[in-house]
Amino acid sequence: MKYQDTLQQALEKAGLVKAFLQHNQLAIHPINYAVAYDYISGNNAELCQAIEQKLASKAGFDDFIMAELYQRWLADENAEQEQLLQDVTGIVGRLSGYTDLAAEATGLFIQQLDQQLHQLAATPAALGEIAAAIKTQTHTYQQQQQQLHQQLAMANQQSHQLRHELEQLKLQKMQDPLTGLYNRIAMQNQVDIWLTEQPQRQIAAIVIDIDHFSRFNQDYGNTIGDVILSKVARKVGSYVQASGLPVRSGGEEFILLLPDVDLRTANEIAEQVRKGVEKLRFVSSRDKKSLPKITISLGVSLFQAKESWYQFLARSSQVLKLAKERGRNQVADELMLQPG
Repeated sequence: MKYQDTLQQALEKAGLVKAFLQHNQLAIHPINYAVAYDYISGNNAELCQAIEQKLASKAGFDDFIMAELYQRWLADENAEQEQLLQDVTGIVGRLSGYTDLAAEATGLFIQQLDQQLHQLAATPAALGEIAAAIKTQTHTYQQQQQQLHQQLAMANQQSHQLRHELEQLKLQKMQDPLTGLYNRIAMQNQVDIWLTEQPQRQIAAIVIDIDHFSRFNQDYGNTIGDVILSKVARKVGSYVQASGLPVRSGGEEFILLLPDVDLRTANEIAEQVRKGVEKLRFVSSRDKKSLPKITISLGVSLFQAKESWYQFLARSSQVLKLAKERGRNQVADELMLQPG
């Protein structure tokens, strides 16, 4: 069993969990409660370390972060599914190789047998009749093998299709379902890969927030809000090249990660993003009336190898906060935060 708490211990932990969630302004729902309870229990060292880093960075928690922590450290079935996907992919790959080898070996065997039968046919009459019978049987076997080869070819094609579907499934686990952008798990994984390849790698981040989006949802409804959010996300993601990563990091927040890009270049890209989004126009399909213009606030920061990922996100959020204070016509960056 994962927990072996007595009733009294469970009640005490429940009180601490409630206090933790209220202090961080988090709703008391199953995912948030499960993460907080496991943190209070101290059973998962990696989860505790991740939360301690988050607390040390003085950045706020939200449902997106809690869901990320849950999926990464508590959802055992996700780890099992990932292992299953890897196992199935390996089996499919081996099956493809085995079928190719089997077909090649069978073809070689038939070729050698056919050559021997031709030699046997040149001997006296009795042996010739035997050779003719064997040759007929061999011909039948050849036909059967051809059919088998066709079946193996079809199975091989299906295995390639299955492998493609498995890759798509893996990709779906890394994507936000509404916008199609990457999620926080994909963001963390990609940063780990970049820094493993090059520990001192320069990674710029453009943090984006849609202005007054909650008010927009209240006025026009969540359905229209989701449509707007999705279209803005696609526009934002269009400014990221293949080497970068567009991420939905919160309800109406996005992060564009740009490896090997300096701060000034990232600031120029951010300005292009701001202008591009503000050129979007939306019309209600019901009454054909124009919807209010969408504006965004942006902040630009640079990842530092000495800090944790959560500290980086917290610092990026501070830059974004400065951008909101300055107004939507300016992009805030770390250069603006420096003294003088």
